[in-house]
Amino acid sequence: MRIDVWRKYETNKSITGEIHVDDQEECFSLEPARQNPVNPGHPCVAAGGPYKVILTHSPHLGYICPEVLDVPNRTDIRVHKGNEPKNTLGCTLIGSSIGPQKDWVSNSTEAFNKLMILLNGAAEKAEPITITWHDPV
Repeated sequence: MRIDVWRKYETNKSITGEIHVDDQEECFSLEPARQNPVNPGHPCVAAGGPYKVILTHSPHLGYICPEVLDVPNRTDIRVHKGNEPKNTLGCTLIGSSIGPQKDWVSNSTEAFNKLMILLNGAAEKAEPITITWHDPV
């Protein structure tokens, strides 16, 4: 299974975009800004990949979510629930829509649960899962 994060819009607080799974649009993304993120020292992941993804329990978040492995100079990078830049320490948040205000994704739990159904299905079949971040061209 291949996850692609397609970055679309950037403000001084966040980057929003689309998440595709095996070339199908699934949900929207929100990441911290590249420069001067809301949580200092935790900018977005640099564009690149693919990186291996495994489903693990996050002690910080308290639930199972996708963990991204071997990101250069980064640890504990995940895709998880959240709505705004202050909810992420360098991770990718997901939602079913962007807005209603700037720097926000809505219905994060709903979008996360739908994504986890797909990821759990891949994990049950021992199908490798990868993620790649793409900057606008």
